[in-house]
Amino acid sequence: MPSVLVIGCANFYGRAVIQQLCAERDQGSAWVIRGVDKVLPQLASFPEPTLKLYDTIDYRMGNLRNSGFLEQAFERGDSGAPWDYVINLAAEYKFGQTAGVYEQDVHQVSLNIARLAAKHKAGALVHLSTAHLFKPGNSSNALHKEDDEVEAQNELAACHLRAEQDICALSDMPPLVILRPALCYGPGDRQNVVPMMISAQISRSTDQPMPVLWEKDLRVSTVHVDDVARACLAAARWAAQTQKPGSKSVFNLADPGDTTNAKLAQAVGQLFSVKPSFQNSAINFIAKRLKTSELTEEVNESLLGPWMTLLTAHGVANSPLSPYLDQEHPYCRLEHCPLAIDGSRITSTPNLEFSYKHPQVSPQALRPMVEEFQQVKLWPNIPL
Repeated sequence: MPSVLVIGCANFYGRAVIQQLCAERDQGSAWVIRGVDKVLPQLASFPEPTLKLYDTIDYRMGNLRNSGFLEQAFERGDSGAPWDYVINLAAEYKFGQTAGVYEQDVHQVSLNIARLAAKHKAGALVHLSTAHLFKPGNSSNALHKEDDEVEAQNELAACHLRAEQDICALSDMPPLVILRPALCYGPGDRQNVVPMMISAQISRSTDQPMPVLWEKDLRVSTVHVDDVARACLAAARWAAQTQKPGSKSVFNLADPGDTTNAKLAQAVGQLFSVKPSFQNSAINFIAKRLKTSELTEEVNESLLGPWMTLLTAHGVANSPLSPYLDQEHPYCRLEHCPLAIDGSRITSTPNLEFSYKHPQVSPQALRPMVEEFQQVKLWPNIPL
């Protein structure tokens, strides 16, 4: 009976992994599942069916910065058997945190988990990083492969990069797989594609086109969170069964749809029945010469007020969802650093057996996000 320890099991990525594990279990696959996180699932605004899944696993809550708590999370009790798979999803992914928070909650937590995976002789360690760390090349819109040069564009990416490097330098490690997701969307996303979706909802309510900044052809590679979850489990099995201790593998996660600014905006626009309005060359010429922070603040100010009005008008008293774009959001730097990611290696690796079930971003894939938000009363109950 395979055993899996999922650290960070109640965040955006973690809930998708728990859902995938429970689905496999319900279809007859025997799993020993332990989930660990710093929050109660009941406080994570999960819909009821998702929340019930946490009652069926061994869930433990505690401070992930505390090495003593992490040590206890790894202990198997009387069996003493090592975990077959350890999946680390615990790193902070929220934009706009301080350098100190990122250092503790990305770099240090990830390093501590890797050390414990080695100490407790896990069968494989899957570490979720980010794809927001490639250095723009001479052709900045070209797709980046795993071995391309890296250069952190902000402090969040820098901490993810340091975590990768320091984990790879550890000795006596189990087979290690590092996954680098592109712009991830799907149920539970609150910051990646949601700001554009809010902009579309506002445009629909005002019967105006949805304004979209930057050129149409700039790449903004995407991946559905369910594919990230499936990749975590596929990579864990593959590493434990085919790779030697101490081996290190890196895979980008980006769907084959080759998402551009236009494709993403059109998918969002179709969902809300609004037409994207790409800014003309004169406006983009000016935008390029503004400081990114000035441009972002102007966009944020134009959307925050109407969004709050819309929430109030439909009785949504307290929603964490916002059109606000933090400076660390890849869309803010799209003109200078497109998020252009080649996610094909993981699909062509022998014996890994992974393919993308969401090959491109689409209105059909985005719809469940809004429907879930409406169900948990975080989004205006306006029919799509």
